[in-house]
Amino acid sequence: MMIHLPEDLESYLQVEVQNGRFASTDEAISEAVRLLRQRRQEAQEKAITAYEVNQQLLAVGLLSQIPSRDPKTYREFSPIVVEGEPLTETIIQERL
Repeated sequence: MMIHLPEDLESYLQVEVQNGRFASTDEAISEAVRLLRQRRQEAQEKAITAYEVNQQLLAVGLLSQIPSRDPKTYREFSPIVVEGEPLTETIIQERL
């Protein structure tokens, strides 16, 4: 496999190898890929459910109650009507 790095990263990598941090550039690249894989796995483990999001919103006061999961209750929900121009129109007007 051939890897092309930007000059600044290649220079950094060479300095790290010269300073003894890694035995070779291959070892340094392997470590970088391991860290990337670990970070992605940790991010997946930290994914939260919609219910957990609602709990956090409730805790900070952005929700007054956690919405019901009951489909019957959900169907009875009616959206809040907001008067005025759509946000896109407001932005266009401000830019003119």
